[in-house]
Amino acid sequence: MFLVFIACVSACYLAVFHRLIYALIPLLVLVMPSHDPYGLFHLSLNNRPGEDAEPLTEWLNMGFWKHTKVFPEACHALALKLALAARCRSGGSVLDVGHGTGESLILHLSDPSIPRPARLTGVTSLQSHYERSKARVERILSQADGSSLSTNVTLYYGDAVFRSLATDHPLDPSSNSPPFTSILALDCAYHFHTRRDFLRQAFTRLSSGGRVALADICFSPAALQRRWIALVTAAVMPTANMVSPEKYVQDMQEIGFVDVTMEDVSEDVFPGFIGFLQSRGIGWWIFGGIFRWYISLGVRFVIVAGTRD
Repeated sequence: MFLVFIACVSACYLAVFHRLIYALIPLLVLVMPSHDPYGLFHLSLNNRPGEDAEPLTEWLNMGFWKHTKVFPEACHALALKLALAARCRSGGSVLDVGHGTGESLILHLSDPSIPRPARLTGVTSLQSHYERSKARVERILSQADGSSLSTNVTLYYGDAVFRSLATDHPLDPSSNSPPFTSILALDCAYHFHTRRDFLRQAFTRLSSGGRVALADICFSPAALQRRWIALVTAAVMPTANMVSPEKYVQDMQEIGFVDVTMEDVSEDVFPGFIGFLQSRGIGWWIFGGIFRWYISLGVRFVIVAGTRD
């Protein structure tokens, strides 16, 4: 039971526990693993206090809680912070990797604080997210003003990392499509097989001066010394993705990125997110307490970015 809870922390920290509480049979997590661990459970998290109707947003990240205590506002703030780190530009070409059910795509199409791209591309490995994102984006474009309508949107259903068997993928190094000026991964890159492969491919598909930015997780050197933490975390994250902040930056520089920046925002992410979870009932409160203990061992949340020179 203990190991199930800890395994939830990195990849299925919300979805698996959601099933656990509502099914009341925790062992189902072990014997009935899901191919779609996230699904649409996150819709209920987007309800604002006192709001019972269908939520207006569909965010799915841990949020940046410095100036808010409301989940969708915190998620919006983290997405804006990532877009700023990616130096999104007006008329640019943006690739949004792991976009959930499309809220971050809609951000690039409609938020007044983000320059409107000429081309917006998305890729997600979950079919339910792909289909819902496609429908939501089409609805936004049909209702949008002229500036948003000028953005060409292309969505892909597939893994974040290009594989040789893929027939159509935005990170295909042999692609004839124009390169990207910004590539973003919002609270998802620790899942990639592997993050380093993703960064190599992103470097290849960035334009000169283009920038990649990730809201991601890494680990303190002390945490990486504890073998049992690595064994537990590896159940939901490729071992190669478990790196220290210093190794993360070093990997990006070895790939060829310059102007690499890393901001540790753990204190503005984890406490607010845990507080939000623990406000949602006894089951979430228990999980939030275990999550708090786990991150205290040396888990860090960072905004990291680098430029192709």
